[in-house]
Amino acid sequence: MQLTTDQRCSGHIASLCLMLQSDIDLAFSYLRLAEAETRGGNAAHATELMAKAVTTHRTVLREFANIPDLYESKRELAREARRLLESIQSVERLFRIL
Repeated sequence: MQLTTDQRCSGHIASLCLMLQSDIDLAFSYLRLAEAETRGGNAAHATELMAKAVTTHRTVLREFANIPDLYESKRELAREARRLLESIQSVERLFRIL
C-alpha cells in the first residue's frame, strides 16, 4: 500500500519526535553522570559531561523547529526540553558550589 503525503509526514514527524525524546533522555543521563562526577571530585569529567548535555539540548531545540505546531508531541517535547534546561542550570549551580 502506498502512503499518502500526509501519512509520510506523520511518519517522519513521529520518527523525529522519537529521536528528540531519545536525545533528551541521553542529555539527562549526561547530567546524572556529571552530578556524580562533581560529587566525586572529578571536575574535568563533569565538565565534559555538562558540555555534552548542553550540546544535546541545543540540538533538540534546533530540530524542534522542524515539527509543526499542531502536533501534541511537540508540546510534550517542549515541556521536556524546558525541564532539561532547568536541570542543566541546577547541575551547573551545584558544580559552582562544590
